[in-house]
Amino acid sequence: MSTPARARPIDIEWISKVVKQLVEAGPPVMVRDTVADRNVPVSADVAAAPDGFLPLLLACGDTVWLEATGRSLGIDLARDPQTVLGFRVDGAAAGPVAPLLLSVMHAMAEVARPDMLLINDLQGPWQAAQERLRWDAKKPAPVATAHSASSVKPDRSGLR
Repeated sequence: MSTPARARPIDIEWISKVVKQLVEAGPPVMVRDTVADRNVPVSADVAAAPDGFLPLLLACGDTVWLEATGRSLGIDLARDPQTVLGFRVDGAAAGPVAPLLLSVMHAMAEVARPDMLLINDLQGPWQAAQERLRWDAKKPAPVATAHSASSVKPDRSGLR
């Protein structure tokens, strides 16, 4: 009789690299700058960075998984005012990586337009995640502006 394998912690740096590849393979990622009334391109690096838009993508994937199974994937996000969204990814619960990636892909596919993936279209699942995780819903994470999304260069020194 063999002992059951213990689930390993999910490597967020690896998840970031895979999400970057998904972003590069899909339609351009954009964020709507409501002040300038235009869409601004988001680099794959910023879209997939733990201190970029990855918290939003993982939280939306977690919302998809929760709605499908009744269980959370255990995404660990922390408030960080130095990041694009005001949150960074600190980790995820130990377990298989496939449900996490498939849920993120599903969330992205749900809002993807033929010509782009508009980050702003993920606002609904992002708000649901904030409410579920009991973040201060009256004080949502700051919305990225064209300036912050296009000029942010994530600090990679803190990655595991």
